[in-house]
Amino acid sequence: MIRGRPAVLRGRPTTIGIVAAALAALSCAAVWPAFSEPVVWTPDALYYEARVLELRGADHDEAIAETFGGPLSAELRSRDPGHTGDPEWVAYNEPFYERRLAVPLAGAALYPVWHERSLLYISLAGYVASILALFALLLVRFRAAIAAVVAGAAALLPPLVNHSSYPLTDSWGLALEIVALTAGILALRRGLHWLPLWIGAVAVLAFTRDSTWIPVLAAGFCAVRYRSRVPVTLFATGLAAVLPAVLLFSVPVRDLLALLVNDSELPADSSWSFIAGHYPGALVELVRANVGFLRRGEWYTALYLVGGVAVLLLLFWRRREARTQEATLICAAAVLGLGYVLAAPVFSAFRLELVFLPMAAWGLALLGQLAVEKARQPRAAGRHRVWPRLFDPRRMDRPA
Repeated sequence: MIRGRPAVLRGRPTTIGIVAAALAALSCAAVWPAFSEPVVWTPDALYYEARVLELRGADHDEAIAETFGGPLSAELRSRDPGHTGDPEWVAYNEPFYERRLAVPLAGAALYPVWHERSLLYISLAGYVASILALFALLLVRFRAAIAAVVAGAAALLPPLVNHSSYPLTDSWGLALEIVALTAGILALRRGLHWLPLWIGAVAVLAFTRDSTWIPVLAAGFCAVRYRSRVPVTLFATGLAAVLPAVLLFSVPVRDLLALLVNDSELPADSSWSFIAGHYPGALVELVRANVGFLRRGEWYTALYLVGGVAVLLLLFWRRREARTQEATLICAAAVLGLGYVLAAPVFSAFRLELVFLPMAAWGLALLGQLAVEKARQPRAAGRHRVWPRLFDPRRMDRPA
């Protein structure tokens, strides 16, 4: 490290290493039962398993027949005959998963070792990676104690733990989204030598989940807002990194939307008029289902994800004249995350809403920093307000 230059991550390297190891251990403990219990297959997971078999040399029809028609999905077909057990429904949904190639590639490579559990173990590894990536993201701005508490709380989020315990791509999608946002913030703060990390994370994310547009378009908003070299470069290179996935695999967006607004049932029509006519009802049902989900005991999820994003946007709004580029990037990502969820109006038990995790964590860390600063204030300064200083650019490199 150059003398006199602030460290990239706040905290002593030894402290950071110890906390990271503790977070990894906590994450492993949270999902430990999934390592030994039988694999629970979902329709999404079966598509990924079929792609694994294809990558290992199986014929396409054979791979689909083995996953959706064989013993692997027998129990699921008995519970879900109208979807998993319907060949027409299976064929209609298959194109929506073709672009998500990164995790099946890893599963194919590890298949000789772990066989049908390979995708599950990769998903669990992605869960641990997402918590460590979140810790690193927070260390860019906050002290190690605040970053550790917020990241540790994220490791216990029920939707994250539950959905990571299936052979899915969500955990790695979240981890890569966090890495991309971290690289974007570091580039805005330190310069374009962080560009390779940004490009790599966005490129792999484009082959993992559709959430790749969240960090890219957030960088685009910063480019329009500030019109400076770094955010413009981030946006341009982000678009270039997404381009290979878009060109190689075209997703029939209209067919997908028609399915989603029709409660995941095969639509009688996939026209835009059908989508427009059914979207409002699907959106109302999504809101109703999500509110019901949170009211049925998911208070912890509500406090973390919903509360964290609300705090982030509230604090950002209170100090408009002191908006930094990194604060703008995170808040733009939060707004785009809302667009991502609303674009797919289907209840997912907060699986899709996990894209809010890095933005919610940032908001909660800001709240924690505010609490620390208020506790350190002299009693004589009882009327002094700390809120406006949270986004003060002059304080960005000073510990909370």
